[in-house]
Amino acid sequence: MKPPKMVRGITTAAPRGIASRELLELRWNYPVYEVAAEPASEHGTSVEKRREALPREKALEILAGNDPRPLLVLRECTYCNKTDDALLSRTESNERTLVLARFFHCVKLPVDVVQPDHPFNALFPTNEAEHLFVAGPDGSAKKPLESDTSRVELWTAMETTLAATYGLDAGKVTKQVLQGLDKVDEFERKVTDLETRKGQLMESPNVEVAKVKKVDAELEVAKKDAEAARAGVAKIFQVVPKTPAAGAAR
Repeated sequence: MKPPKMVRGITTAAPRGIASRELLELRWNYPVYEVAAEPASEHGTSVEKRREALPREKALEILAGNDPRPLLVLRECTYCNKTDDALLSRTESNERTLVLARFFHCVKLPVDVVQPDHPFNALFPTNEAEHLFVAGPDGSAKKPLESDTSRVELWTAMETTLAATYGLDAGKVTKQVLQGLDKVDEFERKVTDLETRKGQLMESPNVEVAKVKKVDAELEVAKKDAEAARAGVAKIFQVVPKTPAAGAAR
């Protein structure tokens, strides 16, 4: 087994189990703005309207949709296209980043967002624009970030945004989530071990029914414990954002 890893003073077991990885999954939204066709002419034909950039406020409104969470917006580029390299480090633990990201509405925009006629170009106007940013749900208090941003800078930007949006103590919440994931992993391992034990008993030449029933009882308890642990972590992510202040600076 790999040695424990440290995340800002928090020890977490590695590797994570399937259930924990699913709870930490980075969930991207890929918004598409449909350009309406021009009205039909007298001959009954319509002309597709040319693509054009939206005003920044409209672009943000479409990105946010009905999701009240703060925004984490990433643009793909020719170097990190279709990957999360601009957000996740190849060399450091990303668990803290993934925990914090679960409180954001994560949006990924395509490579051509830097083209002047792209509907969301106002958010990333040129190739020199940052790779990602975090902001309030209305686009306020934007914090530009780069692919080579240090983990501390990234976490600070995310935590500041979460504090403003939710009133969260992000450090405390992250610790709660990671401890909850440790429990999920513990119970999932116990379930796996008991299922293996039951299989061995059932494959023995003389099946001992009493032992099988005992393992079944333990297995039922372990499955309930694992389900409760997963639900406990999921509940932490269900915190409701505060209503954005009217007229917040953008």
